[in-house]
Amino acid sequence: MVSEVNSSSSASVVTALESRVAKVDKPEPAAPTSAQTSSEVVKLTDLGSRLQALTQSVADVPAVDGKKVEQFRQAIADGSYQIDAEAVAEKLSNFEAMLSSGPQGG
Repeated sequence: MVSEVNSSSSASVVTALESRVAKVDKPEPAAPTSAQTSSEVVKLTDLGSRLQALTQSVADVPAVDGKKVEQFRQAIADGSYQIDAEAVAEKLSNFEAMLSSGPQGG
């Protein structure tokens, strides 16, 4: 099907699209549901409770071990830090193989 596009019809299409975008961008507030207004209590299962505790304990661990960083910094500064090039190359090779094999492993 072929449609002719002229300035008056394209303007009406743009206006129609703009009104739809406005509706999507600004949804109407939802009416409160009975679950939102009631005083229901949520009880976690044992697994949920353990997962919550584990999540909190992991969040409490610092992302960087400052003591270890300082040890490496000192070893680099005094020249005692040695790099095992073969071990680095092997780990890089294994990592690349893992990436190329995908999540199924083959």
